[in-house]
Amino acid sequence: MDYNNNLGHLLSKAARMTKCDFSNRLSQYEITPAQWGVLKDISIQEALCISEEEKMHILTPAAIADRIHADRPTISGVIDRLVKQQLVNRISNPKDRRSQVILLTDKARTIIPELEALSDLTAQYAVEGFSEDEVKQFEDFLQRVIKNFK
Repeated sequence: MDYNNNLGHLLSKAARMTKCDFSNRLSQYEITPAQWGVLKDISIQEALCISEEEKMHILTPAAIADRIHADRPTISGVIDRLVKQQLVNRISNPKDRRSQVILLTDKARTIIPELEALSDLTAQYAVEGFSEDEVKQFEDFLQRVIKNFK
């Protein structure tokens, strides 16, 4: 098999190139793709929360790590950097003294739409020249690949 046409190699190369492009776009905000992933996850979860009590369960570092498929020490480091950048706050979890709750700051809420636009630009660049049907089919294929690993 030709190494350059190996599916695993192609997936890995496409992911690295996409991440590099996105990282370059994010650099003006001094945010990494990993930090963006955490901010985006918190943003989504905050929007879905029905109650403050629910936030205490789904906005912990452990829950964030589980949702974005990252290990907890890595997420803790990412959160530390986001706290230093004043993009998230850590508060003690009143329901569980052993954990913390991670909340977006107003500063983060202000820039998230701009970061989403950069993410969209990278995605558009990645599928440039694809028809709408091809993009939909590609998304479906990637969802199936992801499902296979769950």
